[in-house]
Amino acid sequence: MVPLLIFGGAILAWLVLSGKAKTMTPNQWLALVMALVGANFLRGGGWIMGGAMIAGAAFLSGWRILIPARDEIEEPKRKPRNFELDRARSLLGVSDNAGFIEINAAWKERLAEHHPDNGGDEHLAQMINRARDLLLEELEASGRR
Repeated sequence: MVPLLIFGGAILAWLVLSGKAKTMTPNQWLALVMALVGANFLRGGGWIMGGAMIAGAAFLSGWRILIPARDEIEEPKRKPRNFELDRARSLLGVSDNAGFIEINAAWKERLAEHHPDNGGDEHLAQMINRARDLLLEELEASGRR
């Protein structure tokens, strides 16, 4: 029993010190306990029960407690989906292929209507400014400036 406690303590210490314990799911914790109990059965001679518990623990954890996943590929950062850009275009009233001049002209027109100094809404004016910035950033990124 003592070697099993030392082995379990070493695994737990490794998980905590490596930071993996923070990201483990409840299923993975359950699998770890099952694996340790299965190891205890194996040590006591219960090969069938111990092997079944270890196999069940491996299945439950998805094999990812001690072995890092090889197929985890970081997703590339996506540009803000056109939802924000579409919203900005509709706010300024420009088309999808509007250029720098059209965006600035629409921005000036809309801002003149809704500027707080002219009795307009300050929040709407900020949204108009942000829409212009988003569309100009998208133009620069696409190289269509």
